[in-house]
Amino acid sequence: MLELAKILRDIDSLGRERAESLSGLPEQLRQADAVVSEICRDLDGARKRISAARTSWLTTTFDEPPERAYDLPDAPSRHAVVAVDGSQVMPDRHEVTLCYLLNVAGVILYYGIGERPVAGTTPKLCYRDEDLFEEPYGGRRVPVNDKLLAMRRTLAESTELESAIRAAKASGIPVVALWDGSLIRWALENEPPDYKQRTLDEYLRAFDVAMELGVPIAGYISDPGSKDFVNSMRIMLCHKSEVKCDNYGYAECETKECDAVARLKDSHVFSKQLAGGKRSVLFTSSSTILEKYREHRVRAFYMDAGKEVVRIEVPEWVAADRELLDLTHAVCCDQAQKGRGYPVALAEAHEHAVVRSQERNAFYEMIERSFIKHGARLSRSFKRISKGY
Repeated sequence: MLELAKILRDIDSLGRERAESLSGLPEQLRQADAVVSEICRDLDGARKRISAARTSWLTTTFDEPPERAYDLPDAPSRHAVVAVDGSQVMPDRHEVTLCYLLNVAGVILYYGIGERPVAGTTPKLCYRDEDLFEEPYGGRRVPVNDKLLAMRRTLAESTELESAIRAAKASGIPVVALWDGSLIRWALENEPPDYKQRTLDEYLRAFDVAMELGVPIAGYISDPGSKDFVNSMRIMLCHKSEVKCDNYGYAECETKECDAVARLKDSHVFSKQLAGGKRSVLFTSSSTILEKYREHRVRAFYMDAGKEVVRIEVPEWVAADRELLDLTHAVCCDQAQKGRGYPVALAEAHEHAVVRSQERNAFYEMIERSFIKHGARLSRSFKRISKGY
C-alpha cells in the first residue's frame, strides 16, 4: 500500500521548485538571444571555441548561423509515409517458463493515389538459447537483460522498416520513413567493441537500403529534452580563454557564468524563431557513437510542429540533399498536423505494436496450455502463486 500522506510535503516542494524554475525562463531566454547574436557575429570563431572546449556535456556543431530559419515547404500531393514501432513482453522468471515476446508493427500511409493504408505486425516468441543469451559480448556469453532486449527490439524495428521502405518505394512516389525517437543509439557508446560493431552493422542495414532507394529516414522526437546547443552556448558564456570543465572543472568553478542559460532546453531557444512550421539550421551532436555511423552520421534540426517544437534527426546523406531535406521537413510537419500534434503514421504504428496487459496474460495462458497439451512440467514461483496471478 502506498501511503501518499507521508510524502505530501515532498510533493508540494516539487511543485513549488518547478514553478520557481519556470519563472526564471524569460531571463534565461534573453541571455540565450544575446549568445546566439554573439555566435552569429563571428561564426567561425564560435565554432572553433566550442570544438576546442573540454566538457562532460554533449555539445553540437553547426555550419550556418543558428539564428537562421527555413520556411515550411509544401508537401507533395502524392507521397507515402512509412512508420515502425515495437513493444515487448519482458522475460519473467516467476512465470511458467523463461521467454519473451517482441512485437513490431509497420505502417504505410499513401496520399494522393487512392491506395489503401497498409498495417501489420510481426510478433516473435523468443525462448531458445540464442534468444536468451548474447554472444559474443566482450568475448563472453551473457544473459539477455533489459538493456540488451531493448536493443534487440530496436533491431527488429530496423528490419521491419527496411521491408516497409521497399514496399512503399514500389509505388513510384516520394516516400519518407519515420522512426519514433532518436536515431542515435546512445546506449551503445560504452558497450564492448564486438557487440557494438555487430549491432551497429545490423541496425544500419535499413539506412543502407534507404540511401540506395532515395528514401529519407527521420527520427521524430516529441518534447525533446536535448540541450546540445544550450551546452554550446554555455561554453560561449565562460570567461576563461580555454574551457576545460570536464571531470571536476565545473564543480570547482567559482563564477559559473554558464548557469545563465543552464535551465533551458534547445527547443526553448528556437521556439520563437520557428513559428509557422519553420525549421532551424542543421546541428551535429558530439556523441562518440556517431563516429561509427559511416555515411549515416546523424544531423538534427528543430521544427515547429504546431503545438510544440520537435527535434528531427536525419542521416548525413539526407542533410546534404536539399530536396530530400525539404521533403522530410514538409512531410513531418504535415503528419503532425494530420495527427493533431503528433505524426499520424507513428501513432498508428504504436497502436498496432503495443502489447496491453490483457494480451500479456493471454500470451502466458497460451504457453501454459501448450505445456499441458504436450505433457511438459509446469512450475511457478511461490512469489507468483502468493500474488494470485
